[in-house]
Amino acid sequence: MRVENKQYLTYIAKYLGVALIAGSVVHIGTLDNGLTHYYIILAIIGLGLMIAGNIIEALENNQTINLKYFIIIIGLSFSTGFLSGGVQHFLDNPSYASWLLAIGLLVSYVTYFMKDKLRLRFKDIIIVAIVALAIIFSSQVLGDEFFERIHIGIEGENSPHSH
Repeated sequence: MRVENKQYLTYIAKYLGVALIAGSVVHIGTLDNGLTHYYIILAIIGLGLMIAGNIIEALENNQTINLKYFIIIIGLSFSTGFLSGGVQHFLDNPSYASWLLAIGLLVSYVTYFMKDKLRLRFKDIIIVAIVALAIIFSSQVLGDEFFERIHIGIEGENSPHSH
């Protein structure tokens, strides 16, 4: 297989994995359609793709693959999915999405620095944690009704989100 094709497949595995996780975690909390098991299966498939893509990339870069590496990759995978899903479906369930965003922001920040072995400063973690808490707080203070009015204004009153 050509190197470029292998790089492409690695790229697709990582990002499709995150996309499947994002869709799964957000739809479990925003769609009450009895398909929870389906979303769990998609999240597991997404996680498998993300892990496979990262392992291939790590092997190509001569990185150590151990339990710590897997924990970091799993944390980064789910937290990135939380961020993506929380942003995409914020207006569908602001209370749930604000928690996804806050957790995703904090965990993705920490795991990103750990994965790339960058210097992680406690002060920076505190700043990100404050931003995460502000997301939750603002969502709770403004309330779902406030965001529901925005949602109706964007999609129209007779156009519920139901994909």
